[in-house]
Amino acid sequence: MNFSASVIIPTYNGANKIKNLLKSLTQQSLKNFEVIVVIDGSTDSTLEVVRCFDGAFSNLKVLSQENGGRSVVRNRGAKEAAASVLIFYDDDMIPARDSIQKHCEFNNSCMGLVCGDQAEIYDPKNSDIQNYKIGLTKKWTDKYKEGLNRMDLQNLFFSASNCSVKKELFFRLGGFDERLTDAEDFDFAFRAIENNIDVYYDKSNKAVHNDFITARSYVKRQRQYVAANKKLLLIHPDRKGKVYTKANFFKRIIYWFFASSHLIRLIDARNILMCLPKWFRYRIYNIIIQSLSYEYPNVPI
Repeated sequence: MNFSASVIIPTYNGANKIKNLLKSLTQQSLKNFEVIVVIDGSTDSTLEVVRCFDGAFSNLKVLSQENGGRSVVRNRGAKEAAASVLIFYDDDMIPARDSIQKHCEFNNSCMGLVCGDQAEIYDPKNSDIQNYKIGLTKKWTDKYKEGLNRMDLQNLFFSASNCSVKKELFFRLGGFDERLTDAEDFDFAFRAIENNIDVYYDKSNKAVHNDFITARSYVKRQRQYVAANKKLLLIHPDRKGKVYTKANFFKRIIYWFFASSHLIRLIDARNILMCLPKWFRYRIYNIIIQSLSYEYPNVPI
C-alpha cells in the first residue's frame, strides 16, 4: 500500500501516555499513513495498550527491543518505514487534527527538515513550577511568527518530539547519532544546516506536549542537557557549541545559597513561595534552577 507518511513513535514505559497520542492519530484529517511504535525496553504495559489499537490504522507495526535510547529507537523505526516521508512524535504528544497533513504538505514542497510547535497549556490547576516552565516556553516561541520560520546555526531550535523529513534525506544525513541519548535532534538539525539543507520551525503545526514536571525533574533534565552539550563538543570539537561559563565569584556566592535540595523539596511538596508575587517567585525559581543545574550540578537532589 502507498502511504503518505510513516509515523514513528519511540516509547519507554509510556503506557500512561501513548494511548492519548494514538487516539489523536485516529482523528487526523489525513488518513493514509502507517504507524510504527518502537518499544524501547519498557517494563510496563505499553505493548498491551498499543495492541488495543490494532485495526485502527491502515498499518500498525509494533517493534520491541532492549533499551537503546531515543536515537537508536528512532533510527530503527525509520528503517522499517514504508513511506517516503518520516514523521516523528514523542509518546507524550497530542497532535492537532491537521498536523500530519501539514507535515506531508511541507515535505511534498520542500527538501528539508521541519519541527512543529510543542504547545503547552497554561492551567491554574497545574502546579506553579509547571506553569513557570510553560511561561518559559511561551517566552521563547513568542519571537517567532505563525507558520514557517527558517533556522540557522546561530539560532537553532529543532525538536524531534514533533518533526518530519523525507526518508531519503534522513538516511543521507546518517539519521540520529546513536552515540547520543540527548540533544540528538539538535545535532541532526545542525548537520543538516552544515550540509546546506534548510531547517524550519513551523509554529502553525501544533502538538500539545503533556510534559508534566516537578522542580526536581526539571533540574535533572537541565543537568542532562548540559551534559549532552558537553558530549556533543567532545564528538564535534570543531563546532562552536553552547558552553556555559560559570558566574563570577560574588554571583556564585548567591547561587551557592540557593543550591539547596531542601528548596526543591519545599517547592514540590508545600510551596512556601506561593505567598509571593508571581514575578518574584518565578525569579527565585530561575535562580534555584540555575544554581542546581549549571553552577552546582553535583549537589544531590
